[in-house]
Amino acid sequence: MVYMSKAKRKRVLRKRFLALAIVIVCIAAVFVAIWQVQLGGTLAKVNGTSIRSGTVNGLDSYLEYMQTGQFSGDTDPAAGLSGSAEADAKQTAKDTVLVQDNSILINVCVPFEAIKTHFENEGKTILTEEKKAEIKETTDAVFSSADTANQLRSHGVKKSHVAYYQEYVAYVTAFQEEVLENGPVTDEDAQAYYDEHPDYFTTPLSMQASHILVSDPEHTPEKLAEAESILEQIKDGADFAELANEYSDDGSGEDGGDLGTFGAGQMVEPFEEAALALEPGEVSDIVETEFGYHIIKLAGKTEESVQTLEEARETIDSYVGGERTTEALDKLVEESDIQYSGLINPETGKPPISLSELESARNPSLGAEGDSGSAEGGLPEGAEGSAEAADGAPDAEGSAEAGADGAETEESDSGGLPSGQTE
Repeated sequence: MVYMSKAKRKRVLRKRFLALAIVIVCIAAVFVAIWQVQLGGTLAKVNGTSIRSGTVNGLDSYLEYMQTGQFSGDTDPAAGLSGSAEADAKQTAKDTVLVQDNSILINVCVPFEAIKTHFENEGKTILTEEKKAEIKETTDAVFSSADTANQLRSHGVKKSHVAYYQEYVAYVTAFQEEVLENGPVTDEDAQAYYDEHPDYFTTPLSMQASHILVSDPEHTPEKLAEAESILEQIKDGADFAELANEYSDDGSGEDGGDLGTFGAGQMVEPFEEAALALEPGEVSDIVETEFGYHIIKLAGKTEESVQTLEEARETIDSYVGGERTTEALDKLVEESDIQYSGLINPETGKPPISLSELESARNPSLGAEGDSGSAEGGLPEGAEGSAEAADGAPDAEGSAEAGADGAETEESDSGGLPSGQTE
């Protein structure tokens, strides 16, 4: 045993403690850095403008609330599960959030920045003072209820996210108007579209009926006699639904024989022909099919109808105008300088927007970073979040003014948010 004086032991312990403290500080610094990258990192740059994860995450939550009136994160995806099933359910839920965020990034934020650059290059002002006031009024209305406001804020949704989406709508609307002004839908365009898509303007035949089935694939005289007896009761005034509930041999009997609405080709041919021959309220004779014997009661029938070109013109203008706007926007995005720094699918060069793409992006054989992506923050390990935030590139419109005007802090992340939005 090596003797060590009390003073020396103190010095050694002090050094060890210092070394341990340094390790703890380094580990903490790594976690803080990862947290900052996840919450405030740059997911993409469009023409030099940064789009941050805070913007995308908040916008995703807001749009989910707008569409469903709730947040998927409020339910436990692994409720009632355990072991690997629980872990898989939780991972799938996280991956779903990442997929949704990436879809927002690709389909909303990136096109939005491309359109803004387009109008800036043209010297056009889209957000007039009147439009800004309208957006503010809409945003304030969303947060006018204290309960709604608290619910939104608790899920990371701020006024800036609502305003961002309103600005996006304004820019997309202006872009579509410009596209259609430069290439309006002519009479010839409408006629061509009408002729090429006849099914779009045709409402097919539909029927609603009930039936009583006496099941008998062998078509025996005994079963036929049973069906005839039921038909006689109907003719004598018995209630069709009650008889269906008592005698029908299929599941529809519990619903009074109701088969719901069906169209041409959905029922076997003898059944369909018999139903077509009826008027609403009428009851058929015995109808023999491969399933046995049917008694059919027609509740309603809508004949096939076709819209005229004149009747369909407004719809056609919308369809064609939408297609042209989409094509023009796709071209605008393609011509933009876009750099993604989130989890990239090596097959597409873009963030994954489906769970299958996410899986392939994480597959090492495809050159991805394994399972390093964080579903919660939308960034893989090593994404250049903090560095890009400080590299001098401009953020989305108005970030400088937002700071000057005392706008809300968006997780150290004003990039991608409208200017001057406060809680």
